[in-house]
Amino acid sequence: MEELVFAIPTDELWNLLNYKESGLIRGNSEVLKQIFHKGLFRKRSELEDDPCFKQIISYATISNMEPEGGQSFYLIKRSSGQSEKRLHNQHSLGVGGHMNPRQSKETGEQYFINELKREFFEEIRLLNGCSIEEIEFAGFINDDTIPVGMVHLGLLYNIYVSNIHLAVNETNRMTGDWIAKSDLVSFYEGMETWSRIVLDQYLK
Repeated sequence: MEELVFAIPTDELWNLLNYKESGLIRGNSEVLKQIFHKGLFRKRSELEDDPCFKQIISYATISNMEPEGGQSFYLIKRSSGQSEKRLHNQHSLGVGGHMNPRQSKETGEQYFINELKREFFEEIRLLNGCSIEEIEFAGFINDDTIPVGMVHLGLLYNIYVSNIHLAVNETNRMTGDWIAKSDLVSFYEGMETWSRIVLDQYLK
């Protein structure tokens, strides 16, 4: 059965948010609630090249406070095993993915958080007492300057974890390493565009 994904008509979206061709757009729980109520589920194949809809994508940085007080982030490198060919061999600060029909009665922002957690645990496993301490919403990522960005909108979250003991589940699709916040800029040229937006407009 073909995957159904959550999307919102593009015109409806820009009635809720201030349009920015490329960048981080600030938002809040009320906007997330409105997106949830105006969104719909469609076959993914029907939406992949249709800019009349924005597929809603969870996109979360993973961070940890280092013992000396600095902050580090889990940087992922996508491999050729990744299903989205347009992102092969690029570095990413985000984990997450498409939103699928909900399995619970949760609505609004809680639905988005539940889908983020589902995607997180598909990609990442927590080890040696590592746990999620907090999930914080930061805004919306848009990039209409590239084809993949024209049909997607990112919900940017930061997932704070209690220690650095985690690993990727599917090593044929990606690898990951903890990088100090101050060192992320050295990976900038190899980052996917959403991660560049995160680094430029959220983490700096």
